[in-house]
Amino acid sequence: MGLHKVLYPWLVVGVLHESPSRLGLATMALLLPNLLFILPGGVVADRRHRGSWLSFLYLLYLLPLGLLLGAVVVGELTFTMLLMFGVTFGTILAFIQPARESLLGYAPPEIMHQAVAKMMIVQFVAQGVGFVIAGQLDMISLPQLLGFQMLIFLLSSVLMKRCHPLPEKGSIEEAEQAEKSNKTATQTWGELREGLGLFRDDKGLLHLLFIVFATGFLAFGVYLVGMPLIAQELYGGGVSLYATLQIVFSLGIVSTNFGVMKQVKTFSRPGRLMVLSFLMRGSLVGIIATVPSIWVLFPVVFVWGIFSGLSMTLGRTILHNQVPHELRSRAASVYQLCLFGGAPLGAWVCGMTIEGLGLSTAFYAIAGTTIVVSLWTVLRSPLWHVRGHITGDKPAA
Repeated sequence: MGLHKVLYPWLVVGVLHESPSRLGLATMALLLPNLLFILPGGVVADRRHRGSWLSFLYLLYLLPLGLLLGAVVVGELTFTMLLMFGVTFGTILAFIQPARESLLGYAPPEIMHQAVAKMMIVQFVAQGVGFVIAGQLDMISLPQLLGFQMLIFLLSSVLMKRCHPLPEKGSIEEAEQAEKSNKTATQTWGELREGLGLFRDDKGLLHLLFIVFATGFLAFGVYLVGMPLIAQELYGGGVSLYATLQIVFSLGIVSTNFGVMKQVKTFSRPGRLMVLSFLMRGSLVGIIATVPSIWVLFPVVFVWGIFSGLSMTLGRTILHNQVPHELRSRAASVYQLCLFGGAPLGAWVCGMTIEGLGLSTAFYAIAGTTIVVSLWTVLRSPLWHVRGHITGDKPAA
């Protein structure tokens, strides 16, 4: 995913030299399938054996990557091809996210924040390695990078199946899995409504979705579209600078999660911290809009990563500690829907705003909007008062 996060946008702006609005469109094509498939993906994941299902999904990544590799090799890479790749890749991702996220449900609730932090550290350290490799695009050919990416997904498929094997025949777990997989369409819709009902009945969780949607629309949209344009337009850099900014951002995420991992007790006011991290990210976008020296830009991006990592950990900790274990895939799918449902729209709006107003002016506008949303949440939202207590069921042994 580290390779993907650098290569996909850079193919749009650095190889095909498309406009900011087209970068926003390509990003929207990647994220839009979440709106259609992530909720059904949560229901399907709750019915299937996680290891086998995730192993199969990781293998499916080879299809869009193989088509993209073929287009690059024969010299037929086009913007339309990238859009098709984005839609296919995003569709697979929509089914993977809730299934993978639900594996956190096996952690004891009292140390959920540590489990989330450890997972985030591993994830973003690995992505940082991907950023470093992708930053060598001037020295390593694009087909080689795509081939390496395919190899990693193949290994991921094998390792996922090995670490989460099928239950033995005749076991209680196998019987429960068979019962889940034989449900009707009516039962499927009922299960989906049950997952949505969690957020309808709990105002704190409902407002968690509001702030997560705002994060996807404002913060994530700026990150996906703005980061490559910061490197290219504001500082005149290439893919190496863009990859370096991604590495610095990831180091911020890893740093904050090391702190969380060492924290023995869970957060007493996770909602309050989440709102403050959202406010700080908006302020940092405003600082970037002033086009500071590149030696100031790196610390700003690092702090941006710190608050982004804190927000990711807080949101998932609140979610997993507030919902029963058997509903976690569906709850995670709703959570991811709001995050990645806001992101494609935010990416498209960000690209259009940058093209119409210029990069700095667009960043000022996004920073101001973020601050307004944060202040409203402080004054009116029950999320500000959410405590770190645990109400969800403990996972089964």
